[in-house]
Amino acid sequence: MKNTEQFESFAKEILESEIFGQNKSFIQHGSISIYEHCYDVARFSFLMGEFFKVKDMKSMVRSALLHDFFLYDWHVPEKMWSLHGWTHPVAAAENGKKYFNVSEKEYSMIRTHMWPYTLLHFPVYREGWIICFADKFVSLWETLFRRFKKKN
Repeated sequence: MKNTEQFESFAKEILESEIFGQNKSFIQHGSISIYEHCYDVARFSFLMGEFFKVKDMKSMVRSALLHDFFLYDWHVPEKMWSLHGWTHPVAAAENGKKYFNVSEKEYSMIRTHMWPYTLLHFPVYREGWIICFADKFVSLWETLFRRFKKKN
């Protein structure tokens, strides 16, 4: 990634916030935290954005970081067998609006990241398609190859 400083400047407000830091205590895939998953999706989205010459990198990075910002443990029985897959994009988008004043474009990118699972809610922005793909790729990578990473 050529512009690491640029990525960090876009991500700083979110990554350094106490509320987003709560995601370190919620697991996403195997032993990967939601914080780490969202960070990886944002980094991969940024990398793809550089390749595809995306113009609105800041909104894409912010949205990628917040795409799973639902602030609960979805592995507990009452959530695991719920409609979490369909409802968490809305919860994440609403939390993004509440805590980070996301724009309508950012809200849309967060809201649509689960397509095609959420069939009727598909990305309408180029950056949203990148986040959607990055999330699927990173999730697959975490599930297949990093699921049982060594703890420090």
